[in-house]
Amino acid sequence: MKNFFQAIADFFSSLFGKKKEPTPATTPKTNTPKPHDRLPDEVEDSSDVPVDTVKTLPVIAVIPDAPGPFADDDKEDAVDSEEETTTPGPSTGGGTTTPTTGGGTTTTPTTPTTGGGTTTPTTGGGTTTTPPATPANRFLWCLDNGHGKLQPGKRSPLFDDGTTRFMEYEFNRDVVERIMKALNKHGVKFFDIVPDFNEVGSFLSERVERANKKKSDLPKIYISVHANAGPAAAEEWIGDNIRGIETWYAENSTRGKKLAAVFQKHLILKTGFKNRNLKSTAITSLYVLEKTTMPAVLTENGFYNNKTEVKELMKDSVRQKIADAHVEAILEIEKNGIV
Repeated sequence: MKNFFQAIADFFSSLFGKKKEPTPATTPKTNTPKPHDRLPDEVEDSSDVPVDTVKTLPVIAVIPDAPGPFADDDKEDAVDSEEETTTPGPSTGGGTTTPTTGGGTTTTPTTPTTGGGTTTPTTGGGTTTTPPATPANRFLWCLDNGHGKLQPGKRSPLFDDGTTRFMEYEFNRDVVERIMKALNKHGVKFFDIVPDFNEVGSFLSERVERANKKKSDLPKIYISVHANAGPAAAEEWIGDNIRGIETWYAENSTRGKKLAAVFQKHLILKTGFKNRNLKSTAITSLYVLEKTTMPAVLTENGFYNNKTEVKELMKDSVRQKIADAHVEAILEIEKNGIV
């Protein structure tokens, strides 16, 4: 009956007056994203992190020399599906590089057999030469040269000649190649995560996946090498006061913080650049530090949009110092672990 009377009322309303429009449905309110509400996969390096969220920790000047394993277990290696391939290398040393199914390459160092062994006289008058033992490895170093050739941005403003420009992907790759060359000589095992840097851009999730799925009989450590950028409009240089080196670690990773301290120490001692200390943030965490299943650090080696500092970063001698500092940090950690 209620519907019947409502129909009659609507009929007379249509004859003698305008029908009252129904109240429009209220649109549900949505929270306007705050400036710092960003997904982790949006944050690739420190230039993407809002300045007011950054936490700075002074670098530890002295690292204990006593050997020992990692003090805690805040990250565990993933269960890996890819087999690590070890192939005997040439007898002259240098290591063997083996492509992996995930796109990276593993280099297994080899010990030269042409010298350095022990010669022992035998009872028959001859001698027996025992090749030197391959150094015992503590870790597999997953080396990430940040960014790729196809990624937009991540480059300096043009210099005064109108053609010269610093490209971060090229710098990162050059430093990592120098690191790998030295690690081969020292017999340290490493995994080249992005050898295909000319074919990729940001490539964040794939970088992390390659490292996480890498099969290894050793604990893995992830090192991402970068150059930094300060806040500035496109094609504008920053002030000369913004300069130096900093090392990033995941906010809740104790081991990551200890690793970062070792790398930062060697980078400052070797290069003489301004010490910007250790950095972390709990709000906009760097993707490669949060998503890797192993201790991880990201080094920011000078500012490429600082016109004075980028000229240093373009020098072969400075790049070598930066690479050597990474190697010295790796060798210290290989020797002592993190205590």
